[in-house]
Amino acid sequence: MIKRMGRVLLCVVLAAGLLLTGCGSSADSDKKPDETEEKTFDIKITDHIQEIIDRGYLRVGCKTDVPGFGYYNGKTGEYEGLEIDLAYYVAAKIFGVDYTEAREHDMVRFTGVTVKDRFNVLEAGTVDCLIATVTITDEREAEYAFSDRYHVDSVGLMVLSEPGDERQISSKGITSITQLDGRIIGVPKNATTREAFIRYTEANDISVNPVFVEYNTYDALYDSLKNGKIDAFAVDRSILEGYRDNSMAILSDKFASQPYGVCALEEQKDLIDVVNTVLKELDYRGIVLE
Repeated sequence: MIKRMGRVLLCVVLAAGLLLTGCGSSADSDKKPDETEEKTFDIKITDHIQEIIDRGYLRVGCKTDVPGFGYYNGKTGEYEGLEIDLAYYVAAKIFGVDYTEAREHDMVRFTGVTVKDRFNVLEAGTVDCLIATVTITDEREAEYAFSDRYHVDSVGLMVLSEPGDERQISSKGITSITQLDGRIIGVPKNATTREAFIRYTEANDISVNPVFVEYNTYDALYDSLKNGKIDAFAVDRSILEGYRDNSMAILSDKFASQPYGVCALEEQKDLIDVVNTVLKELDYRGIVLE
């Protein structure tokens, strides 16, 4: 089931006695203004932000195959997931409306991207930003502008489950990362997964030397695991959860913190400033990304 952003209504309860004229208490007089006044989260309308406003919609590169984050539902013809919701919150801030209005009036235009092509799409100017499970790394921060993190994950491993049902699916005896020597691990093309695996095994003296095979899409990785072409599917655990069915199991091993951030071109950092303002406001108002 696709998880949606929780929307938490903030309630301010005012005691009737405090509303009476001239009846303020000493405790009231000691309060600082910022303890009672509504905090504002204004944004700066730069030339670039004005271009987006004049255009009438924000252009976002998103995943189409990651349930819970960025997913295109062919039955409804709509994009769903945490990152889709975040895109609408950013658009709402830019256009001065609320989330519901931003969604109802299609103030975001989505372009489906993959791990393989997402940075090419960004650099081509097809989208204003990427909200596409992009992990923040030092190397990427040297080249692109990133927002504050909005989700933190870790890399995991999914294998076929133990035999037991009528299909007699075999897990090939794999129960941990220590049993992957010589095995075939499927990873997303151009992702940080392979390097993260190697760093983790070396740092923890785990003597395994698997064969890595890159795939362009998560659907292809899922199908290859299902059909036995690979022994393990390695990627962020939240992504694995979106693909896991009753024939598969996610191993307990997890490694390499994966902080996700919104990504834009360095010269368009003003949009990232807007995103950070939105993230702070969501936190302030108790709206949780999950």
